[in-house]
Amino acid sequence: MSPVEGIPEVLSSFSDEITQKVVSQVKHYLSDANLNHDTYMRKTIEENDGWVPVAALARFNRLRQLMELPFDDKKQTSKKKQALPPVPQHMVRLLGSSIKKAIGEDDEVEVKEDASAIRRKVAYVPTEDWFERTVHFKGLDYGVEWADLIDDLTAYFNEAIEGDNVLLVRLRRNPRTKQFKGNVLVEFKTPEQAESASKREDLEFKGKKLEPAMLPAYHDTKLAADEFIQPEMRKPGASYPTYEEWCVAHGRQPKPEKRKAEEPAEEPVDPKSLVRFTGVEGNPSIKEIKEALGQLGKVRFVEYESEASEGIARFDSAIAEELEKHAEGVKLNEATLQLAAVDEDTANAFFERAKAAADNARGKKRPGRGGRGRGGRNKRSRF
Repeated sequence: MSPVEGIPEVLSSFSDEITQKVVSQVKHYLSDANLNHDTYMRKTIEENDGWVPVAALARFNRLRQLMELPFDDKKQTSKKKQALPPVPQHMVRLLGSSIKKAIGEDDEVEVKEDASAIRRKVAYVPTEDWFERTVHFKGLDYGVEWADLIDDLTAYFNEAIEGDNVLLVRLRRNPRTKQFKGNVLVEFKTPEQAESASKREDLEFKGKKLEPAMLPAYHDTKLAADEFIQPEMRKPGASYPTYEEWCVAHGRQPKPEKRKAEEPAEEPVDPKSLVRFTGVEGNPSIKEIKEALGQLGKVRFVEYESEASEGIARFDSAIAEELEKHAEGVKLNEATLQLAAVDEDTANAFFERAKAAADNARGKKRPGRGGRGRGGRNKRSRF
């Protein structure tokens, strides 16, 4: 089949530079500094005896970028962003094998033998001292960010303040719009390094003068002004009102959340309802393919690209018995389609693509303005 736009068709290895960046990023995800704030990662390691599936890591925006896959570059301001295509299984396997080869015995992380998951060698223990080691910086432009902003900020602070002492950089965002507020939280290795950074008056990042303050002091200033304290600034162990409670206490009406249209629950899909067909000739239509496969049962969905020699069909129910009955294949015009069940990896990849397509369809506007371009000859067709 033709590759999805933006996804490499064949890639056998990453460069040494990319591999180093990938390993560094994965170690960051598993670091104490990140886990103190990353609810998803904490939940994942708790549920899997510390292991984090490589397939889950591959979906993270920074790793997608490093693998040169489509990623969220933060520049799209539309309320309905187009769903990113799923990460192909061959890229997940390449990511896992690359990490495994690069990890040494002395590293703080380990990789499963089949390179399918990674975990810390020392179990994560939550810490609260990050609060005293964090500096709040303001002065950057509201809403202006780029894919490498956190990396650029980390490199800048490591060079400007005593060198290689930054553990974590977090961007502060508007809780409703998710836009970057122009303020960042920087966690240093020691309270002394943080205190030193907070006293610097000469710091400029890309021409923007930065205004530093120790997070505890900045937090207390906001608290004394009776302002609502955002979650990323809250002192560990302290109790805070919800935004709604704060609004009521201050005689303000919280902005109502826009109610999303209720969507039907996704029905479970049996992998045994999927069939791979090969031997396609003559560039048939989807309708012709569905009619030929209809001998096995009701065809729910066909994934096929123009001029390809194979595709995948989803039926209403499992059709293992029908596959056996049609072991010699089914006729499609002058060709005979050979049929086979799909393996687990292929099924999972198919379901991810189908879900992404459904999400995209929900986000598209009804046609009405402009033409309905049909796209290129190799455009994926799903029905």
